Amino acid sequence: MNSTLSASVLSSRRSFIKKMAAAAAMTAAATMFPGIIFASEQEANIPKGNLDWKKGPCRFCGVGCGILVGVEDGKAVAVKGDPNSSVNKGLLCVKGYHQTMCIQAKDRLTHALVKKNGSYVETPIEEALDLVASKMKETIEKHGKDSVAMYTSGQSTIPEGYVASKLMKGAIGTNNLECNARLCMASAVTGFLTTFGADEPMGCYEDIDHADYFITWGNNMAEMHPVLFSRMLEQKNTRGAKIIDFATRTSRSSTASSKSIMFEPQTDLAVANAICYEIINNGWVNKSFVEKHCNFSKGLTNMGYGVEDKYKFSDKPEKINFEEYKNFLEDYTPEKVAKYSKVSVKDIKYLAAIYGNPNNKVVSYWCMGMNQHTRGTWINNLV
Repeated sequence: MNSTLSASVLSSRRSFIKKMAAAAAMTAAATMFPGIIFASEQEANIPKGNLDWKKGPCRFCGVGCGILVGVEDGKAVAVKGDPNSSVNKGLLCVKGYHQTMCIQAKDRLTHALVKKNGSYVETPIEEALDLVASKMKETIEKHGKDSVAMYTSGQSTIPEGYVASKLMKGAIGTNNLECNARLCMASAVTGFLTTFGADEPMGCYEDIDHADYFITWGNNMAEMHPVLFSRMLEQKNTRGAKIIDFATRTSRSSTASSKSIMFEPQTDLAVANAICYEIINNGWVNKSFVEKHCNFSKGLTNMGYGVEDKYKFSDKPEKINFEEYKNFLEDYTPEKVAKYSKVSVKDIKYLAAIYGNPNNKVVSYWCMGMNQHTRGTWINNLV
């Protein structure tokens, strides 16, 4: 074998081994995080030809990923991540990647349907819109502006929400406009308002690039919000940031986390109080900041669970001071909470030390596990 041929064979072997290693790594990662579509795979299944790429937002989980949709002959035939998006930076998860399949699904509604004689009948969109407008006008004239309402989807974009507000509030003059997204986030909104005075989170996605710790409260981000989780993993792998999964069950997020802590359902409030107990009793509180900027209240506790008819509160909210709040936490020592939460004293103190160190940059993530909590506003307040 001559030297040229030998070098060629060696080169081919190296190339083959590298490709096999890359494929193995990709397969392992895909098994762990099935929702992630890696950048190198994004051109797969995209038809060849001259596609007209249009920008838009992904309408699924609400992370706000930018997508590029390939249009051919007036039809969406391909999709890929927008590399210029500051949110997903060209990455897509399996939900975003399958958007064109949703558009082309056989069971998708493609015509306006009007019920006539008990059955739905396909109707031209202009005729259907005229029917809706005439019925709304008739109802308003008979019963007033507040006799009509609009309920929109969590998949609505910001411009669509703006137009809906202009129609209902501006043109018709009613506040009867509701959205599924607001209802599912009602406890978070109330929690943010009563904690920060604003109805939205105080952080931003850029925090991911600087955080030392990510603590997920009952939030399986690896499968529910894989694009954001991939950004967290990048910080874990490149900077040594820690991901702590705090949940009631083991998930793929647990597998990829630096540490997994399991708790008994409905005991997260107690654990959060135990963390506050530790922070205060270890002297980790910035007293000057608390005195200048914090108020303390004892809220309604005997409030039922939202299923009783004509429920009347048996107590009232009241203002308290810091010392009263500190005394309240005496029932939530790590030792007491550990007994029914099944979170060890060591782990409670571990979490408290992370939150209590002002040099740590900590980002807490939660989603419907907390917002659909029977005490959703309370846990939003605490975390």
